[in-house]
Amino acid sequence: MFKFLKDRKKDNKGFTLVELIIVIAILAILVGLLAPQYVKYVEKSRKSADVSDLDNLVEGLKVAAADTEYNLSTTNGNIVYTIVMSNKGTELIKGTGTVIAAADDPAAKALEEYSGVKFTDAKLITDMTVKSQKWGKNGSAKITDATSEIWATITITAADSVTVEYSANVDEYSKTGTVTAS
Repeated sequence: MFKFLKDRKKDNKGFTLVELIIVIAILAILVGLLAPQYVKYVEKSRKSADVSDLDNLVEGLKVAAADTEYNLSTTNGNIVYTIVMSNKGTELIKGTGTVIAAADDPAAKALEEYSGVKFTDAKLITDMTVKSQKWGKNGSAKITDATSEIWATITITAADSVTVEYSANVDEYSKTGTVTAS
């Protein structure tokens, strides 16, 4: 009779409850260790996508500054544009605070042609927002009710030199500080 039980036990190919619990515990420990790293990776990719979108708009204005059709340069001084991307939308600001709303503005037309972004009379493009909500305000509220924003200030001089200054929190993901091109 005992021989029958021994033969039956040899044919048993399943797991014991203890083995199953140990495997589940090991998996839980691995998930606990790797999940925070995954979340950091996802957040970093969101920030990189935001900076890429901002750089796309900046490059559009840089190309427009070189294009005589748009006439963004002046003979008597500098023209300053600021592109602000926030969780509320994207704005194009001319000078010290004039939000460009008219679709017939040369800078708005240039961004539509070179970057594929259409600024209309709504002033704020709500379908182009930052993907990361962890940018913060960076000390300056460009869009008043936004909780997360990044920006770039583009200065076009009379000599058609273009200087770009990014918000400080963009430096880690993009060109650092101030970029000058002529």
